Amino acid sequence: MNRKNRIYSYLVLIVGSHSLINCVHKNPHAAEYFEKYFRYQDIIQKEFKEDSTRNVLSGNPDKDAQEKFYKKDDHLILGFHLSENGNGYKKELADSAFPAGPSSPYSIYVDAQENEFHSKKTFKIKRTVEMISPEASVFDMFPMIDETIHHLKTSNAKSVAEYSELQSFLCGNFDCDIRREHEITFITYTLSERMKEKFPITYKKWHKRLGQLAFRFQLFQPGGFEKGLEFYNEGQNIILGIPDSHKGYWSSPKALHLRTYAYLSVYGLKIDVRGLGYTFKFHRAGNTDIVTGEFTKIPETNIGGRFLSILPPSAISLFVPGDMGEYFEDMFELLVKGSDGKGGNRLETRTKRNGNRTKVVLTSSSEIFRDRFLPFKSQDEEDEPPFFSELGRALVKDLRGK
Repeated sequence: MNRKNRIYSYLVLIVGSHSLINCVHKNPHAAEYFEKYFRYQDIIQKEFKEDSTRNVLSGNPDKDAQEKFYKKDDHLILGFHLSENGNGYKKELADSAFPAGPSSPYSIYVDAQENEFHSKKTFKIKRTVEMISPEASVFDMFPMIDETIHHLKTSNAKSVAEYSELQSFLCGNFDCDIRREHEITFITYTLSERMKEKFPITYKKWHKRLGQLAFRFQLFQPGGFEKGLEFYNEGQNIILGIPDSHKGYWSSPKALHLRTYAYLSVYGLKIDVRGLGYTFKFHRAGNTDIVTGEFTKIPETNIGGRFLSILPPSAISLFVPGDMGEYFEDMFELLVKGSDGKGGNRLETRTKRNGNRTKVVLTSSSEIFRDRFLPFKSQDEEDEPPFFSELGRALVKDLRGK
């Protein structure tokens, strides 16, 4: 979907996934990895707060961000890296890639080309992120997730809140509840007055958007839909559903399927998206851990309502990029198949172990519209300290242990 909606869905997923990674076994390497990663993202956020360069670095440039690129032949490129500078980091932008190394632990390289798909202008983007990190991998997280799932299935609301720094943070800002029905454990997080007082801007955004958006994510292993996790909302309630599974079920998956459902009611429009499919695959080759991901299933879509309660969806091209039904059909075809029909948006992450350090290389390919429908577009105003920065700190504390 549009960039803001994708980011919002991603952040909602972070809350769900973080609520699982409340480690009974501590992992200092993973703590250092996340601490560094969150620090790098905070630097980018602060350095380019009012600058569309941040959109370019995240792989989501729009037509107004083209001036942030360097031009080489028919390519638009931007290289970025952080280098150690005393007790901090120095940023640098250039017209070439920066390989990550001991003194330059984090780099991004974006290569975009202008293209068209069904008469709509697009960017075809290749993005590479490199990071030097302690020896930590997503493969190390699965056993902790598995153990946490089994702990939560035998917990009550009080013990969930006391289980970890992360759960304490979540239940300190949401009203938490846990119940079991038909062999499924449901953990519910509800926006609270405590959150409104401590994080008023975050509360305002979530309160509004949870009133406009109904979402459901289903995460399951091949052939195991009935044992999969569900993460969804019912108004202001955000709910994690955990079906029963045997111990060890989540400790080493070879693949995971994600299905996304969303119903958005905004500006009088009603947008129903059902069953967008994404697949992750995990395997090891020698000392390298490899994760791949790609969109695999075009969803069913239904567009209804009237824009601003006056205009039907077919008559709002003056306000949004084209006919809405056609817009979403083309957008999802780009995601799953790509404009050339050879594959849509996909990624690969390689974590190469080398003693007590690893090099993580994430490469992604995508194609996006230059003009996009952004129902949640707003100023990037945040609380201070930001809610998600505090959430990240709680995760690091859990992983590091006492």
